[in-house]
Amino acid sequence: MALLDEMTALAQAGAAAVLAAAATDGWHRFSNRAARLLGRGDPALEGAAADRLDRTAAALRAASDEDERERVRAEHAEQWRVEFAHLLTEAGAAERTHLMGELRLFAREFGTAAGEAAGPVMSGNTFHGPTNVQVGHHGHQEIHFGSAG
Repeated sequence: MALLDEMTALAQAGAAAVLAAAATDGWHRFSNRAARLLGRGDPALEGAAADRLDRTAAALRAASDEDERERVRAEHAEQWRVEFAHLLTEAGAAERTHLMGELRLFAREFGTAAGEAAGPVMSGNTFHGPTNVQVGHHGHQEIHFGSAG
């Protein structure tokens, strides 16, 4: 993967991690780590990043219905994608390597691995007998196993 492609994938993965972590009990731990990463050693920048991260979490919590939640998620995903991309492009080579490693960790711990499609992933499952799997938003299924269906 070319460096620019990898940086783009990691910026998207970082954004996905922000959104995924915002809905978990690990938010505080994630947001502290992300703020330190974004602050790059500057306490003022770290504080500003923490405020932006908290605004994202608050906006997601405040969304009143699924349509608004999806709109807020899309808006904040783009905001964080741009922010992480800017962080990577502004860094020198050594710092960029460090930042990319941290974004990979964020993606593994809180989002999706860089380069994978965001969203539900099922892997390595074995099913024996009747099975139903549903992924995605706004789905509805009526499942009837057996001959009475």
